Amino acid sequence: MNAPQQASPPQLSGYQHVRVLGKGGFAYVFLYEQDFPRAEVAIKVLNTKLAEAKMRAMFLSEANLMSQLKSHPSVLTVHAASIAPDGRPYLVMEYCPASLGSRYKQQPLTVSEVLQTGIRIGGALETAHRIGFLHRDIKPSNILVTQYGHPVLADFGIAATIAAATNDGAEGMSVPWSAPEVLRGTTAGTVTSEVYALAATLFTLLLGRSPYELPDDSKYKNRRERVRARIVGRDRVQPLGRRDVPPDLEALLVTAMSKNPTQRPQSMISFVYKLQEIEAQLGFPPTPIEVADDVRVQQRRHVLTEDLSDDVLPTRVALRGEQQRYRHHGDPGAAAANADVSLTVIDSARIRAPHEASLQRTRKRRMLLGGLIGGGAVLLTVLGIITLALGSNSDIPVVSGITTETHNGVVVFNWDAPGDESDLRYLVRTTGGDTSNQSGTQYRATAQSDGEPVCITVTVIRDGTPGVTSPETCASAEVGR
Repeated sequence: MNAPQQASPPQLSGYQHVRVLGKGGFAYVFLYEQDFPRAEVAIKVLNTKLAEAKMRAMFLSEANLMSQLKSHPSVLTVHAASIAPDGRPYLVMEYCPASLGSRYKQQPLTVSEVLQTGIRIGGALETAHRIGFLHRDIKPSNILVTQYGHPVLADFGIAATIAAATNDGAEGMSVPWSAPEVLRGTTAGTVTSEVYALAATLFTLLLGRSPYELPDDSKYKNRRERVRARIVGRDRVQPLGRRDVPPDLEALLVTAMSKNPTQRPQSMISFVYKLQEIEAQLGFPPTPIEVADDVRVQQRRHVLTEDLSDDVLPTRVALRGEQQRYRHHGDPGAAAANADVSLTVIDSARIRAPHEASLQRTRKRRMLLGGLIGGGAVLLTVLGIITLALGSNSDIPVVSGITTETHNGVVVFNWDAPGDESDLRYLVRTTGGDTSNQSGTQYRATAQSDGEPVCITVTVIRDGTPGVTSPETCASAEVGR
């Protein structure tokens, strides 16, 4: 009975409805023409039955998170978010005429296209992980193609968040590209489950079907529950069977889709580096790793207090030969204003011989040291801004009294919700680099080896704004006992 109402486009001031673009489990997407400045835009509208007060708050909160990445060249731009006169929340987004979800079914992509897509989308996901949240729905249909042929990532956690709130998490999952631990319900998502999902997506683009979908027209063999059973079971990923796909690329994707999360690349950036190495081995033009550096977001995440390593380069320091690429929409003034916000970081050492990589890292350290000394005045100014920013978060509660339990190599961390607020979220960060943006007050982590401690910190997030991070809590567990 509600379908016609849900399918009807809302009347929005300044926009003229053109046609329906698509629908999902929680929203419709319509094509509108914006009156001024005149342009085509895609507007995503939440279904009527879900447009309750709590749902609207969560929907718009996710829009706020997505807007933090809107300047990234491989993330779909969100122009605005609001509530329609009929009460339905909506997002005004960049219009993209196509997606990879429909293209791979017509014909598998070339190796060069898949590598470019993996590196670009991986850079967007690495940026999201550094900010502190997960996408949770990586799949071919969520990689859209702009009018200029550039792949961009859409739907940052909106469907998954709504599914969790309605206690219908299975509906919000895209089973063919979800990691086994996510399908089992042992985690709502981690960095390594995102690595799995991106690898499964790239595998799909090469194969022409999802990794565990059988080459059979029988709908019975490829029903949702049967595909899920293969992913969580002992079935192996089917071979690509393409002579143009190098063995190193297929092996990397299979490793990244390991059923054991500890056997996958442990960060998105390490996975992307390996894709870049394969691209160089094949002699393709290098695709830059685009890691955005939004100063305002970095201040919230306290990145100046984080340790630097060879694998995570300081993106505020310009490297020799580094390319800069900014994405704007025809406003030269805006481009100039954002010129110090988004940098493209290319670590060429990762695709050179080991001795050359060592020399390059040494040069980077020297350049970093020189930049820190020469930019002392700038650093003092930034620290002053951070002090002001932190002062505004003093009313957000802090998690304390985290307790631990160990069970067969798994460390379970528990804490009490600080205060009586029901809409708080928790950003959990481990020493291994995994992050989880969750509503629950429990986090489970697997110990890597006997006696090795597992440590976490927890940050309370209220309305998209993080508070002060809790003291680090550590525990160790005996593996395999």
